[in-house]
Amino acid sequence: MKIAQPALTSAIVGLYAAVASAQNALQAGPDATDNAAALAPNADDAGRELAQSCATTLLWHPQYSAGWADGYCRQTKDCNSPAYSTELACCKGSYGPQSSNACLKRLPNPPTTSPTGAGGLDVFYPDYNRPWAAGLCINTRPLPNGRPTYTSMLACCKGAYGGQMSGNCLASLPSPPTTSPTGSGGLDYWYPDYETEWASAACKNTRPTPFNPGDRPTYSTLLDCCKKAYAGQMSGACLASLPSPPTTSPTSSGGLDYWYADYESDWAGAACKNTRPIPFNRGDRPEYPTLLACCKKEYAGQMSGACLASLPSPPTTSPTSSGGLDYWYADYESDWAGAACKNTR
Repeated sequence: MKIAQPALTSAIVGLYAAVASAQNALQAGPDATDNAAALAPNADDAGRELAQSCATTLLWHPQYSAGWADGYCRQTKDCNSPAYSTELACCKGSYGPQSSNACLKRLPNPPTTSPTGAGGLDVFYPDYNRPWAAGLCINTRPLPNGRPTYTSMLACCKGAYGGQMSGNCLASLPSPPTTSPTGSGGLDYWYPDYETEWASAACKNTRPTPFNPGDRPTYSTLLDCCKKAYAGQMSGACLASLPSPPTTSPTSSGGLDYWYADYESDWAGAACKNTRPIPFNRGDRPEYPTLLACCKKEYAGQMSGACLASLPSPPTTSPTSSGGLDYWYADYESDWAGAACKNTR
């Protein structure tokens, strides 16, 4: 016999009423228990009616045999699982937190949602399956256990990838935030280029960085980076890379602000120099603040006077003999018996 839905509902209500009355009777005492006993036949009748209904009425039941992720509801006759009047009610009641939405997807007209990303969760979490430098935030289902979540992709990038030098997470935003980097298209800080030979290297702010955060010093400006990372660079390559390189006032036009002896030339005809690049490492050769000071120290006994002659205004002397030096020396080139002292140049 097929029992209509109203009959089923009436049977359930009758059963619950009978059980409730029996419980109240037990609490009220012997007299009430006698009354409850009189109601027992009605409860038995309601139970038999309900059993007949679940075995004969088509309702929606969860299909636990499919597993949780693939579980769904099916219209069937079943007395061993919860029954629902509609497929939607069954999905919500039995598979509410189902991440795969397998049950809801089987509906003729699945309910629409407004997730943050198409088909995704309404929260974002860091994708730890990627290397940190290439990491980004996602909202794909299912959400891994123990993963921190954020209400927006931007919040996730800031919270989970705050120190990411590559900027990959922020770059994956639908509308990446704009910045004002020191160099066009670059980072907002500068770092020394250790991959290039020091003598010709400069500072950079290009992406991606060739190092991990904290592995290399960074500076707020290109000038600051050049001063700190390439302070003794004789070539001036780093400072030359500035948009407006700083001007200097070297002792000689275009030269350094100190002088050094020219050990590469023959001593008799050599002079002091301040030209770039220097043929030595700083500290390997004496340096002098002026050309005159260098000539006096490095070429004090130079008979040719080549170093002093290279001065813009060579010093004048008052030699003992016209045109001669202001000191005398023995003439070892002549025979000793007929030799004398000289001050000729």
